[in-house]
Amino acid sequence: MSRKLTLHAKDPSTLVLSGLDDFLCSLLREVPESGFAHPDADARLFPSPTAGRDPEADQEWREFVRPDLEEQFAWNRNRVADDLLSLRFEAHRGAALDIPMENLPAWIHALNQARLCLSAQFKLGDEEGEEEGSDAHPAPEGVAVFQMQFYGLLQEWFLAASDTL
Repeated sequence: MSRKLTLHAKDPSTLVLSGLDDFLCSLLREVPESGFAHPDADARLFPSPTAGRDPEADQEWREFVRPDLEEQFAWNRNRVADDLLSLRFEAHRGAALDIPMENLPAWIHALNQARLCLSAQFKLGDEEGEEEGSDAHPAPEGVAVFQMQFYGLLQEWFLAASDTL
């Protein structure tokens, strides 16, 4: 049975992502884990502010800024993991997920972090996460491309929803 993936307001403070099948649910559950920095993603998540032109400034950034970024990234992933506990099955409609409006920024950032990490892990360019209908990648790279596209779609929806706040 085909389901329509939708995002709608449950009430003024909660969105509902519904029409999820088992595969999409598994991709959602991977958001917190996918966002853990892959060694190749380090440069994308924590770029050097001077690209090595000022080693002292770069070192200060690593000491004073990066820990706060890592803490914020972890907070976003934890918020998403907490929200995923509300994932539930609805008869004839697939699964649904409640997302508090106040958590949309955490979702947007966690999805972006996951996309960056997946891109680095599978050595995919930015344009590959934007391709439509691409079958150029075998599994698991092909699954990663789809995962990045799905996360990008959710980011778009959540950004649009957050504009209404």
